[in-house]
Amino acid sequence: MANRYLAFGYKIADGKLCVEETEAELVKAAFTLYAAGKSYSQIAERFTLSGIRYNIDSDKWNKNMVKRIIENDKYIGRNGYPQIIEEKLYNKANKTRLAKNINKPPEKTELDNFLRTHSECPICSSPIKRQNQCYGENKSVAYKCTNSVCPAKSVKENRLVNLITELLNMVADDLSLADEPVITAIADSEQTDDMANDIYIKMLTEYDKDEVLADIYELAKIKFRNSIKTDMSAVTERIKKELCKYGILAEPHLPLMQKIISKFYVGGQDELSILLTNGKLITRSVN
Repeated sequence: MANRYLAFGYKIADGKLCVEETEAELVKAAFTLYAAGKSYSQIAERFTLSGIRYNIDSDKWNKNMVKRIIENDKYIGRNGYPQIIEEKLYNKANKTRLAKNINKPPEKTELDNFLRTHSECPICSSPIKRQNQCYGENKSVAYKCTNSVCPAKSVKENRLVNLITELLNMVADDLSLADEPVITAIADSEQTDDMANDIYIKMLTEYDKDEVLADIYELAKIKFRNSIKTDMSAVTERIKKELCKYGILAEPHLPLMQKIISKFYVGGQDELSILLTNGKLITRSVN
């Protein structure tokens, strides 16, 4: 990615440093949106849709680009740069930024990162993102599929945390739930690859939700029939030993999850399933 030698929102004209008006509008929007409670990622999504590039290499914005704008005091007229925003707005946005960093315990950040990097949509296999759904007094955070056309539902963070805790306690209470043989390879992937591509294409166009779900379940059956099974008894025993170290959990325990969970499937029919490191899928059925 090319580096900008000038901050976003500025240009050189007639040998002088001046404001680039089109970009400056996004700078103002970044500060007002962030001060109002929008996340870096949400702002980046909006800016990508605007069609205005942050740099020449990519037409997509990311949260780090927005973060660099919010933290940059050049926009209030520092270091010889023309002023784009009022200092009051700059201070308000950065007060919000600092408050988020201070109020978030390190262990909460680590848990968020683990969930984000180990979560996947059970319907389309896209990554899961953590996003704000409401602001102010009604502020809530949810985990949702990054594929905008996917019919998977979002799961509120507090509910997701409760579901993870329930599943961990469920397996700890009945260790035999981890005993199932593991599927580690697919004998013939050509058919399943074609089916997966067809499902993806349907989801990008006008599609019937029930038809797509039926295709997904059929794909899962084919993968299971064509699978090769491997003995993972040693891994299963390690999972059981880890679970036996703890009593009833009141909340997700990150060190335990890092040792026994390889993936979370969030937003499907059952809201949450966890894949243990031995390949066993654990689901809490929704009544």
